[in-house]
Amino acid sequence: DLVCEDCLGGKTWNVTRKRCIKGSTALSLLVGIEAFVHGLLKSYGDNVAKIIAPSQFYRDKFVEWGWPEQQLQYIPNYVESGQFTPDFNAGSYFLYFGRLVRDKGVQTLIAASANAGTKLKIAGTGPADTEFRRLAEKLGADVEFLGFRSGQALHKLIAGARAVVLPSEWYENSPVSLLEAYALGKPVIGADIGGIPEMITAETGWLFTSGNTAELAQCLDAVDTLPSGQIAAMGSAARDLVEQRYTSAGYLHAMQGIYAELSN
Repeated sequence: DLVCEDCLGGKTWNVTRKRCIKGSTALSLLVGIEAFVHGLLKSYGDNVAKIIAPSQFYRDKFVEWGWPEQQLQYIPNYVESGQFTPDFNAGSYFLYFGRLVRDKGVQTLIAASANAGTKLKIAGTGPADTEFRRLAEKLGADVEFLGFRSGQALHKLIAGARAVVLPSEWYENSPVSLLEAYALGKPVIGADIGGIPEMITAETGWLFTSGNTAELAQCLDAVDTLPSGQIAAMGSAARDLVEQRYTSAGYLHAMQGIYAELSN
């Protein structure tokens, strides 16, 4: 499994035991010692007034790991929706954009797309690029690897999609990529892990069990056959949600409230 919580309860020696940092014993030992010393000195607990968590999930996870609840404040990420021109038309392909690494679940998405017989476009680069290309070829998946995209080129790619897929297999916090998809009028298919589930409603997308290829394939197939009008309606709801809940004004108001509280 990609998710590991072996250090829960201050067991930071597990960082070295499992060589968590780039597979290096030396680097892992250094980080383990650093974590132990900071814990011993209470560096963060005594010197940090507030910690901002962009997702309820991470706020709760910090509390679970022993952080004082009053030290944590949930404030969601935002996008400037006015900088995005939505396109509610249902496209012919599914899209993943981001890092090409295993913890993003791209290997599961490729396998699911092959099983469902759907068209998939992947925008991004990363250390697993070659591995994923070989997997797509082996499975006969209809996948187009586009390399790195940004700015208007990426926006155009998102706007032309049927839905954006976030197949993560690690604890995502509050993915801005999800908010960008919403701002461009696209529903999202997301793994039920980390902060993703709290950002997707029944009106704006779909959830599947993280790492479950068969379930994701079933979801892709179902979304691929939905009426275009329903896809457009969900994209419109997604745009409405980002305009109402994930705004710079809301973020600024929440941050000002914290500064006011700390200055008293």
